[in-house]
Amino acid sequence: MKKKSKHIITILLAAILLAACSKDKDSPEPMVADTTPLPEVISLVYSDGRTVVYTMDYNDSLQLTTMDMSYKTDDGENILETEIRYNETGLITTIDVADVSNDLNFATTFDYDPNNDISDIVFMINGDVQPTMYEFDPDNHIYKLDGDLGNFPMGWGFDPNNNLTEMVISDNYFQLTSSGNEKGVFHNLDPQPALTIWHGLLFYLAPYELYFFHQKDLDRFEAIDFYYDYREKVRDGDGNLIAFKMIPDDPLAGTISYTISYKEY
Repeated sequence: MKKKSKHIITILLAAILLAACSKDKDSPEPMVADTTPLPEVISLVYSDGRTVVYTMDYNDSLQLTTMDMSYKTDDGENILETEIRYNETGLITTIDVADVSNDLNFATTFDYDPNNDISDIVFMINGDVQPTMYEFDPDNHIYKLDGDLGNFPMGWGFDPNNNLTEMVISDNYFQLTSSGNEKGVFHNLDPQPALTIWHGLLFYLAPYELYFFHQKDLDRFEAIDFYYDYREKVRDGDGNLIAFKMIPDDPLAGTISYTISYKEY
């Protein structure tokens, strides 16, 4: 009886082991959640000590929805709060900017034609519409805006993927050169011309600060009589750009150091 009992136990153990092995083999691999890194905080330090910090948030569609800009001047810290709204097809319709320190509001609205190209741009300061004339060249991806403000006329040229390549601000001409296929800071952000146009329209005095919401990695920001090179680039293990410097051809112009932190969505 002992031999028979021992034999039965051995068979049962073998069956259990086989069942366990079969279960492990048939079990699906654990799912790894796919996430998308988007820049959350971009900090700038100028060589003269001036600092600027951008803090950004996104929705479930990976669209930029809010952006706070904090910068320091001789009068103290100033804060600009930006809210971005979209239509049902995902195109930007309105960008509101509140200048908290100076009690000012800037609103830029965009209309679209049936081809989803921008058909009109309206710019308002404290609710007052600024007279402007808008023009679009679809064959060359060039947008133009003119008016009575000191930064007009303005123009933006894009590549077929809606990445900015050139910009005109009054009598100033700027050109961007990309380095190839490496990731830019906004590599995972949908490159909408409206976002870039708005940034140039409102922040024309420092057009290089926010990297132009570019998907591509940039090498040079160039004007007629000066340029900045993007150098000393640092990337994390996934190739995301986490630090770089804009270094001018004239050392007296000063260097801008960037650091970027990302959030997974």
